[in-house]
Order: sequence, then C-alpha cells, then structure tokens
Amino acid sequence: MAVVAVLTPVLSGAFAAICLLVGYVLKLLDPEPAFAQTLLTTGWVFGAVTGAAIILAAVGLLFASLGARKSAAEREPATAPSTDTPDARAGLRTLDLASFVAGEHRSHLREEWASVLAGDPGNGIVLSRRRRLRYALGFLWAALRMRLRDLTAPLWTPGDWLLSVETRTHAFITLTVGAQVVYVEYEDGFHALVTEGWGWCAGCGIALRLFVGRLRRIRGIELASAHSDSNDV
Repeated sequence: MAVVAVLTPVLSGAFAAICLLVGYVLKLLDPEPAFAQTLLTTGWVFGAVTGAAIILAAVGLLFASLGARKSAAEREPATAPSTDTPDARAGLRTLDLASFVAGEHRSHLREEWASVLAGDPGNGIVLSRRRRLRYALGFLWAALRMRLRDLTAPLWTPGDWLLSVETRTHAFITLTVGAQVVYVEYEDGFHALVTEGWGWCAGCGIALRLFVGRLRRIRGIELASAHSDSNDV
C-alpha cells in the first residue's frame, strides 16, 4: 500500500503533464489535429486522479502514524516525560510518521532524529517546542524525499543509460529532430520546411540539448569516454 500510495501520484502526475503539454502544443498547429482535445481531456482526468491520490496517501499516512504511536512510545521511554504538551506530542507523532515513510531499512534514523529533538541539556542545548516541531517536519520532508528516490530509481534507469554517453544522447536528439522534419515535410511540403519549419526544428534541437544538460546536472551524471563507449558496443 505504501508503494501504491507513493507511485500513483508520481506516475499519474507525470502522465498528466505529458498529455497536457503535448495537447496544448498540438492545438497550436493549423489545422488542429483531432486527437489534441482528447489528450487535453486525458491530461486533466489524470490530474484529478493525481490530486485524489495525494489526498488519500496523506490520510493513509496519518492513520499509519497514529497506529504506530503506541509502539513508538514503548521503544522510546526516555522521551515520555516530554510528551506533556501538545507541541511535544505533535513532534513525536511527526517523527513516527517520518520513520514510517522512510521505510524499515532506515529504522535507525528514528533514534538519530529522536536524539536531535531531545537535545543535550547537560551541555546547555535545549530546543524550544516550536523548534522541535520544525525539526520534526524537516525529518518528515527528508523521509518523503528518500522514499520517492527509492521508488523512482528504477524509472530513471533508461534515462541514465541514455544520458551517460554522449553518442547516445546525440542519436536521441537527432532522431527526435529528424522525426519532426519528416512530419513537417509530409504534412506541409518541402517549401514549408525550408521557409518556416526549420526554425521549429532547430528550436526543438536546442531545447532538447539544454534539457539533457539540465538532467545530467540533476542526476549527477559524468559522461563516459569514447573508449568505454566503443568497448560497450
């Protein structure tokens, strides 16, 4: 259920964004393709699915956190005296939720996070209730990012393979721009391609090149050498 709760909004949101982007781009064409409106309708439907999935996932995580509250109190008896105030209880519940979202293989993080919230009174490090709650919310955000990274890692495998070698990236951009050239020439003729279509094709190639560079920086990909590429082939 946790996997479904995280993957559903990610995948449906990505599909909605693609449908809306392609649909609005197609509506700019003259004449407008018949399936442009279908893509837009599909995109908005999946957008609504994404919103509903996010709400359901949030409710499910909230109930899971409340269910884990008792067991968490048994595991952490030393922090029981600090749960007298609503702010302290909210901080511990948020910490339980963050530990649940991070996954069982990161259960050790809860002890580290709990020690941060407890501070070090012996050395004069005492956190206010507001700061403890803010730290707990930060731990929850970090847990969400870690879980999303784990679940989306397999989806990045084809993209990482494509971005890791320059020749593969050039082939992808060439094929994409070439398909656009063939489409423009087939629909409007060679004259339209030479007079107007070349600008769209060149802009598409430049945009793809910038997008590829941005993705490489985000993924931290270093280009492989030509020698390793030839050995791989």
